[in-house]
Amino acid sequence: MEFLERTSLVNDQATKMYTFPLNSRELPQKPVNKDRCPGDRPEQPEAEGIYHCHSNAKATENGSSKQVHAKRRLWAASAICFIFMVAEVVGGHVAGSLAVITDAAHLLIDLTSFLLSLFSLWLSSRPPSKRLTFGWYRAEILGALLSVLCIWLVTGVLVYLACERLLYPDYQIQASIMIIVSGCAVAANIVLTAILHQRHFGHNHKDAQANASVRAAFVHALGDVFQSISVLISALIIYFKPDYKIADPVCTFIFSILVLVSTIMILKDFSILLLEGVPKGLSYSSVKELVLAVDGVVSLHNLHIWSLTVNQVIISVHVVTASSQDSQSLQTRIACALHSSFDLHSLTIQIESAAAQDPSCLFCVEPQD
Repeated sequence: MEFLERTSLVNDQATKMYTFPLNSRELPQKPVNKDRCPGDRPEQPEAEGIYHCHSNAKATENGSSKQVHAKRRLWAASAICFIFMVAEVVGGHVAGSLAVITDAAHLLIDLTSFLLSLFSLWLSSRPPSKRLTFGWYRAEILGALLSVLCIWLVTGVLVYLACERLLYPDYQIQASIMIIVSGCAVAANIVLTAILHQRHFGHNHKDAQANASVRAAFVHALGDVFQSISVLISALIIYFKPDYKIADPVCTFIFSILVLVSTIMILKDFSILLLEGVPKGLSYSSVKELVLAVDGVVSLHNLHIWSLTVNQVIISVHVVTASSQDSQSLQTRIACALHSSFDLHSLTIQIESAAAQDPSCLFCVEPQD
């Protein structure tokens, strides 16, 4: 079933209500180069020169090569992360090292972030319903909160065991096994960084958002390299100086703090998302300046920027224009300017006349810094 999106505009010279259909088959024909965004390709040959409101939306790019490459990288990273996480748990148990098991807990965080990114890509391909008109993107947040709770539980158990080792130092550590396991962990994390490393980073907001999930995973893997090196150093200390076996629980405390800091950062990001805050990589002022720079825009208000989940940004704005401006043409130019700078899930632009403004309206007040 095909749905048509319509935007109602009020003409300042009359009380008549105009409706401009945004579906490509109902739009009147326009010159090819007048209102098209650079690089737009019409879906049908006969629709040449027509601008469709969702032609640049990220929701239509699920089959793009960028997403395919991102999925492959994330699946490969998830497989390697899972294998070495299990190996560290087993090796740490055999070696009697809590530091190695704590390092495995950090790998669990990375594995969770990889799987959540893949889960997000899969959910984005599911169509919205009449009950969930935006789709299933917010399910990613529920999964993230659940994973954070599990990680905190595991970390709490490890900290408790480390405290016991400080109080009762009658434990034994197989330093040679610990060295082997931690050395393999260093190699695994180096492989992860190589898989997730992106050679060509974009120079604008759109490119930066397109690969944000892989880029975030790369940062996590890079941090794990240094953590695994620390575990390896601790193993070498215990191997050459068995009396310094306290280095194992000390490393557990240090890495537990790092794990908690990582999860707190995750909770902070998702809290902003749940509060409908402006997502990372965007700013209210930059979007406002971009819209005001469009020829024909007098002012704007009621600008809202939020996201359904990571990289699924939504913008809505009320734009005041001069009476001499063609509303549909202006709307198209604003959409082109925003889509060319940002990857947007959806964009809503309401065109208004200066005469329709109400100075006492609370919703039109500029938000505070």
